[in-house]
Order: sequence, then structure tokens, then C-alpha cells
Amino acid sequence: MIHFLAPQYLYGLLLLAIPVIIHLFNFRRYKKVLFTNVRFLQELKEETSRVSKLKHLLILLSRLLALLFLILAFAQPFIPSGQAAQGRTDEPVSVFIDNSFSMDAVSSQGTLLEMARLKAREVIRSYPASTRFQVLTNDFEAFQQRLVSRDDAVDEVDRIKLSPVSRRLSEVVLRQKEAFSSASSANGTSYIISDFQKSTADFNVVKQDSSLNITLVALPLQETANVFIDSCWLSSPVVQINQPAELSVRIRNSSEKDAENVPVRLLLNGSQKAVASLSIPSGQSVSTTFSFTISQPGWQKAELSITDHPITFDDSYFFSFEVREKLNVLAVYEGNPSPYLPALFSNDPYFNYSSSGIGNVDYSGFAKQDLIVVDDISTFSSGLSDELKKYIDAGGSLCLFPDSAAELNSWRLFLNLVGADGISGLNTNADKVVQVEMQHPLFDGVFDPQKMKEGKIDYPSAMKYFELATVSQSRKQVLMKLQGGASFLSYYPAGRGNVYLFAVPLSPGFSNLSRHAIFAPLLYRMAVLSVKPFAFANTLGRTEPIVLNTAPPGGDEVFHLVNKKLSSDIIPGVKMMNSGLLIDVGEEITSSGHFELMKGNVVNAVLAFNFDRHESLMTFFTEDEISQELSNAGLSNWTLLKSTVQDVGKTLSVLNKGFSLWKYAIVLALLFLLMETLLIRFWKTA
Repeated sequence: MIHFLAPQYLYGLLLLAIPVIIHLFNFRRYKKVLFTNVRFLQELKEETSRVSKLKHLLILLSRLLALLFLILAFAQPFIPSGQAAQGRTDEPVSVFIDNSFSMDAVSSQGTLLEMARLKAREVIRSYPASTRFQVLTNDFEAFQQRLVSRDDAVDEVDRIKLSPVSRRLSEVVLRQKEAFSSASSANGTSYIISDFQKSTADFNVVKQDSSLNITLVALPLQETANVFIDSCWLSSPVVQINQPAELSVRIRNSSEKDAENVPVRLLLNGSQKAVASLSIPSGQSVSTTFSFTISQPGWQKAELSITDHPITFDDSYFFSFEVREKLNVLAVYEGNPSPYLPALFSNDPYFNYSSSGIGNVDYSGFAKQDLIVVDDISTFSSGLSDELKKYIDAGGSLCLFPDSAAELNSWRLFLNLVGADGISGLNTNADKVVQVEMQHPLFDGVFDPQKMKEGKIDYPSAMKYFELATVSQSRKQVLMKLQGGASFLSYYPAGRGNVYLFAVPLSPGFSNLSRHAIFAPLLYRMAVLSVKPFAFANTLGRTEPIVLNTAPPGGDEVFHLVNKKLSSDIIPGVKMMNSGLLIDVGEEITSSGHFELMKGNVVNAVLAFNFDRHESLMTFFTEDEISQELSNAGLSNWTLLKSTVQDVGKTLSVLNKGFSLWKYAIVLALLFLLMETLLIRFWKTA
């Protein structure tokens, strides 16, 4: 069945009556013929009338057909394709151009991004001038949600550049649908022009939506080799001054060929600290370890780098960390202070140890403490309980030694407040620790591996101890267990902090813990692990806020994120918390590197940002795989244009409008006008 794009022009068929009327009037006009011999009058009259009538009918038919086909040409007839999308000009059209880093790959026709821009222009120009367009990229910028004219859409396509942001296919489709909804359109036509990396093309997540007609424009696959830095991590969460530290790094080879002798360099504050050379099999990853020492406290800017072509955006990995000159430990006691804690911490220059009686505690100083030890307190006041709860929720670490004369009800109320088990009573039976949770970071490096293997570890003993009443909602982890099954040391994650609860006081009358060899490394590890976690490295394009666990500085100055090398200075969103900051950079940062968080002239932190490694995996869906994915996901209204299609605009014209006939109508109109001219000029009648 033939359809028309502009059926209103069919009213012009009424004009066909005009040549008919003209010809009818011409038939009623007579021409005089003089004869010398009237004998042939009847024969001449019959012959002239028959020939003249035939000529006039042919001329009339030629004029009618010429006018008919001219009118049909204006109505733009077409034969719909079997997979046509009806080609409605009143529906909006969304065109997504993948501008992620993988589109920088070079083909015989230039970069993939240049090809994508070309195909996007062909798509847009295949629609009438009245169509409204959304031009969308991975950046998801606010102005890309508005619909623009065809000419403006072409201009926006020309301005598209590579972006560090990569979006999943499901996110793109959702964004396109939002644009149609904001335009109050129930239906829309979408185009997605991409290389369809497997890491981002999540066909299985997209849900079928009959209101959308989606066409995938596949770009030719590229055989691109890529070796990149996948990730890195420190062996210990805390790096100390003049102490050896270890950094592990994982390098990945996503190409089909082995990578030989890839140089890996570690730079700290701009100086090279270590170098290694790695060989990485095809499709595999290899890890190596760097050792280094920090001699100056403060924030450290670190960078790992390799040399690899042609994909280079992932050849550097930036991270940062803070080296503390001292850790702050506070002991809160009732009565006389214990001699064991100052003996442990006061003689170590790495710790800034202080103690305070329960009557003169400075609650405002809790935020500066890395570890608070509660030693032999019989009763918790409401003020102390509330301040310790705030301290834990903000990320602090609390170590509890119950008093030998503890008021059990007061302890139960406080322990319940912080989400720990309450004390049920005192057990006077002697017992010994027989089991230790070696997988917990608290015991990392505490015991001699050889003695552990031989089973020669001497654990602490208890002459008497407090038993715990298990609370159903507590998240207890027993770190040290007595032979009778009771807990000697329990751990509770609380808020953003930690609670360590011993079953015995430090008094020698309860246990030998204070004089045992495990006491010093155990408390030392608690203090070290109390350093609050920090975003070692951040990924560009992810919008989660960054938690910075430092006390918010005073003053009215605004926070700035500054990278002098990139001449970048932005103002992030900052939210004050109890003992830290919530930093929201959104998508303001578009380049990888180190950014100093400054307030006035003071550097409060160094944040490191890296490009998303999703784009580093150079694996793509083939066209057959895309068709199979569409079938498996039940996406029946999705169409795939293969990379072999040269003229996307012409192909879409066939897909959207079917087989166009207006050009043929013009040709036929001209032919019948020519026929009329020939009949009038060369067919002479008597």
C-alpha cells in the first residue's frame, strides 16, 4: 500500500477538472474548410473529425497525467518498509554519540569519533526541517536535555569532543526517554551511535519499551592493543615516617598479544622512587610490589605510570595518602590512672598520649583523638555516654576495659547505646584464651608465623572475667575466645567507628593481659587501625561524595580544589559533619591528577582522581553478537544498522519512509508534458 508524507497536497487533484473543461470548450469550436469540389465533402468531414478527436484526447490525457504526477510528487508517496518506523515528523528524535575515550581509536576513515559525528549528521539531515532533536553524549550535560531544531542539532554534533565519562547503555536509553517525557511526547525515535564496548553495553539490563523506536548505528570494530594500570593498594592502611611501606600494583593487558618488558614507575611528590619491568600475557593481569620510605609527614602525592600506545589515558594512576607525624591516644579513667597505658604509649614518639580523669574530661577534644581508651570506669554519666557515642559515629575508635567494681546497669545502658552486648555478670572461674581470629587486621603481624605453624603461641589467661549478654541486634565479632566459649575480646562496628570490648580490667587480679607479650602489639594495632579510612583514589564521572575525616577548620573562607599544573580551580560542595567533611565535586573535574583541597592558604587534603577503567577493556560486541543480545533481551523494537552501511541518511530514509516514489512522479510528469508538446507541435491535422 502506498502512503503519503504530505497527503494535504492530494486536494490538488481537483485541478484535474481544469484541462477537462478547457478541452470540452475546444471541442465545440468549428473550423471552416473550403472545397472546390463538394463531391468529397462527406468523406473529408468524417476523416478530419476522427483524427482531430484522437489528437485532442491524447493531449488531454497527457495534460491530465502530467498534472496528476506533479500533484503526487508534492504529496511525496512512498511504499512502507517491513520494518519502517512510520516516519512521523511530530515525534522528537534523540541522537546519542558515544564520545568516550575508546572512540579515539583510529580507522581508515579517521577516528571513530569523527565517523560518529558524520553518521549523526546524516541521521539528523534525513528528517524534515520541522523535526525536533536531542543531541546526547556521555557528558549528560543539562543543556542536552532540551530539544533543538535540525540546524542547531547539526551544530551541536560538530562541537562534540572526547570525554573521560563513560555511560552504560541502560543509562543512555533512560536519559533519552526522560527527554521525550519533558517534551510531553509519549513516543520517540532514538539513535545510539557507538563502538559498543562490552563493559558498557548492558543489553540485558535494558527493559523493553514499546514507546521507543531505537536504532543502533554500529561503528567498525578496531583491533586496539591496550596495557593499563588497573589498581593499586597499600599493604597497611597507615604509612609511618621513616618506616618501610609496600605498594602493590596490578597491570592488565587487554590485547590479543603478549606485552613484553612494560616499564612501571612510581613517583612520590614528583620524584621517582621505584621502577620495575613486567611482561604481561594476553588477556591477563600481573601484580608487582614497590617498597618505599617516607621521610616527611603530611599529604603525599603519588603517581604510577607506564608507557603504552596508542591508548594512553589509562597509563597513569594517581593516588594520595596522609602520613601522620603522631597518633593521638587519650585514656579516660576514674580514680587512679593505670600505669600500663602510659608505659606503653608515652615512650613511643609516634604516639601523642594523654590521660584525663572522668571529672575533667574535655569533650571538645574528642574529635582530635585517634583512639580513646576507657580504663576502670565504674559508671558512665549521660554526658560522657553521649559524647563517646558522637565520637564513634564520626569514625572514632574506642577501647573499653571494664572496672573491677563496675556498675553493671550503667555499663549495660552505655553498651546498648553504642550497639554492643551488655555485661551480664562476673565469672570467677579461671580460663584461658584458646582461639584468636587471625583474619582480623588487628592481629596482622602480631604473632610469629613460625610459632603459629608449630602451635607454640602462648595466649593470655584470666583468673576471672565479665560475661556478656548477647543482644540480637549487635554485630559482634569475637576476636579472642576463652576455652569455655566466652569472649575475651569482642569487636563491634558502630556508626563509622569501632568499639573494642575486653572482658577483663587491666588489673593483674583479673588476668595477665597487662603483662603479656600480646598487650603492646594489640593496643598498638588498635591505635594504628584507628586512623580513619580515606579515599585513596577517586574515579572521574562518579558522583558519590568523598568523606574526608578531618576536623572542619574554622574561618569564613570557601574551600577550593586546586591543581596548579592544570590551571584548575573549582569550588566543591562541602558539608560539615561532626568530625569531618563531605566533599561533593559532582562532574566539575574532567582531568586526572592531584587536587589540593584548600581553605585560604592551608592545604587540608589532597584528592586524587583517575579516569574510569571501564573504557580500558578493549573488547567490543560484534554485529552478530549485538543481534543475539537484542534477541535474548527481547528488544523487538530495536534495529541494528551495520557498519557496512555507507550512507546512513539514505538507509534511514528507506527504513523510516520506505521506498520513496516522488522522484519517479516528477520524471513521469515531465515525460507527459513532453508528450503534450510533441503532439501539439508535430501532429498536424487538416
